[in-house]
Amino acid sequence: MTKHRPRRRLRRPSGRKCEHGLTLIELLVSLAILTILTSFIVGGLSTAIRAFDADRRNSREMETNAAVESLRGFIASAMPVTSAQQAGGLLFEGQREELRFVALSEGRTLQGGLQDVRIRRRNDDLIVEVFGSLKEVGGRKSPASSTAVLRGLRDVRFRYFGVSGAKGEQIWRNDWIKSERLPTLVEVSFNFEDAGRNGPAMTVALRNEGSSGGS
Repeated sequence: MTKHRPRRRLRRPSGRKCEHGLTLIELLVSLAILTILTSFIVGGLSTAIRAFDADRRNSREMETNAAVESLRGFIASAMPVTSAQQAGGLLFEGQREELRFVALSEGRTLQGGLQDVRIRRRNDDLIVEVFGSLKEVGGRKSPASSTAVLRGLRDVRFRYFGVSGAKGEQIWRNDWIKSERLPTLVEVSFNFEDAGRNGPAMTVALRNEGSSGGS
């Protein structure tokens, strides 16, 4: 008689052993690496932004300093020119918020000779207006040219130092009008909308003031 052997059933490998996944430790390590990479990226961006801001501030500061020094030289060139309409007075009108005077131009940026000039704030700009040479001015009230030398201003103030008063003492004044001499010093204070641009007031010594100032 033929004996029938029982068929052996093939055991299938358990599915659990074939499944692969992240263990808790592997997940934590991955998160740590991702955090480190993210911090490097954010740190690099922050450094780039700070460098850009610093470069922009330096550029703006250099432009502001250049404009202020240009104004300093311009105001210092004021000339004590006698006014034909006012006996004994000069063509110099120093007020609290603007300054008008006669400047001596060397012919570089302006026509050479004596030029009628006004410096004042218009909106948020500090502008220099040139009315032309004294021979050309006559009764003209509008400037021949107008240039914005500083932008972003909130306010500008002028002060004047020289011999003044009945006793002839040297004092600071907020105006200098109808004077027989130019002031010894002119102080200009700038108040910018960006407070970071604010600095000490600019003081200008007039070259042609003479031995003493008077009002």
